[in-house]
Amino acid sequence: MLLRRTAPLVLILLLSACAPAPSPSGAGAPSAPSIPSPAPTAVIDVPIVETTPQPVRAALPPVRVQIADKGIDMEVVPVGVEPGGFMELPPNPAIAGWYRFGPDPWSPDGNTVISAHIDAPDYPIGPFAELRDLATDAEVTVIGADGSTAVYGVVSVTYYPKQELPTEAIFAREGTRALVLITCGGDFDSSTGRYADNVVVVAAPRT
Repeated sequence: MLLRRTAPLVLILLLSACAPAPSPSGAGAPSAPSIPSPAPTAVIDVPIVETTPQPVRAALPPVRVQIADKGIDMEVVPVGVEPGGFMELPPNPAIAGWYRFGPDPWSPDGNTVISAHIDAPDYPIGPFAELRDLATDAEVTVIGADGSTAVYGVVSVTYYPKQELPTEAIFAREGTRALVLITCGGDFDSSTGRYADNVVVVAAPRT
């Protein structure tokens, strides 16, 4: 979201008024001609701010994420929220989801969140299984729908128990600007069909 400061316009208002002089009271009082009283003239500088809403910047959806060090080149599609409150993910682990209600890689503020399953029934292990082994400063490239590229360097790779995932920080819309890649990790619980942890990669913009 781009904010543009607009210099206030100055509107000069000239205010003038006049009122008739009061008539003398009492019976038989001669009427006097109405003499206009000098009226004050005020000059007031009123700062006028632009009231026309600024156009909202349209999001540019990312369509691919690439990590050359790990041979990752994945399709990315926009996703939302499942009924249970979890981030929606494509069923195929070879396709990542961009959280479309948050910033895109070209937003001036906030984190871009891209996530994918590590595996799923009837599919091979997904490319994001490699996230756990990313080195600090590894390069991550995101490609937009119009061909634009955003390049990042990995800052951290962290395992979080799922119940301790810092969602507010990860999905921050202001006060930070980063790419966050998420997948599952840790021990697999066959009784629930879920992994114990989330692997979270944070990368800072290079361009």
